[in-house]
Amino acid sequence: MSKVAKFVVIINDNVVWMEEKALKFYSDLFGDAKEIGEKYAQENLSSQKLFKIQNDFSVEMLMAYEGENPLSFMKLNSSRLSNQNLGANKPIGVDHIVYFNPDDLSALFKRAEEVALQRKHDLIWAKAFEIDTVLIETLKSLGYEEFEYENDSTRDTHQKQLYFKKSI
Repeated sequence: MSKVAKFVVIINDNVVWMEEKALKFYSDLFGDAKEIGEKYAQENLSSQKLFKIQNDFSVEMLMAYEGENPLSFMKLNSSRLSNQNLGANKPIGVDHIVYFNPDDLSALFKRAEEVALQRKHDLIWAKAFEIDTVLIETLKSLGYEEFEYENDSTRDTHQKQLYFKKSI
């Protein structure tokens, strides 16, 4: 069965699942600094934060599925505030990417690029923690290029984030 990515409705079942998966993913990603990963997940992908998304029309969640089974997800953000100063007319950003299989990443990014094209965005960009080598390699294989971004508004995690972009 092939994997597909689609927008997810923010309802209790989805939120509980996403919060659990985010906690596991970031705890595993940060390894020895597990508490930093847990804190990052709680600050950015807690149920309270996820429920706030339903009131923000510029932020959407994409989820990869195999059949009816949810696998991975990412946040798609078209807000002008988070996408300013990127040297593009209409950029869209991707962050908080939670995955457990590189194939899920391909499905998610393919769908994000389709959405960006449909909505006439001219640039899609993504953030990746420097320690997330699987995500970084996947982005590079999909044609994303690393760039410097001075206006980083992320919370301090003591973990370096890298930025990647692709023209649409």
